[in-house]
Amino acid sequence: MGEQSWDNKKQFSAAVHDLCQPLTTLQCRLELATLTRTPDSYREAVEDGLIECRRMVEAIELIRQILRTESQESSDKEIQWGQ
Repeated sequence: MGEQSWDNKKQFSAAVHDLCQPLTTLQCRLELATLTRTPDSYREAVEDGLIECRRMVEAIELIRQILRTESQESSDKEIQWGQ
């Protein structure tokens, strides 16, 4: 396994972790809001949810970037074999 592939796997693993954490936070905040059932708790849950959604989008973009890099590396190897 090349060094670039190893780095990509580490980045991918970190991105997946970064995606799981905001999902867990979002779930907890929403569950708490449903238990307290006050306008303030709902508002806080929505505001926190938006923050966590932004974090998830960032993690997904990182995953997409890693996949594009992996795809490009695979294409480059195919070209080298064909020469």
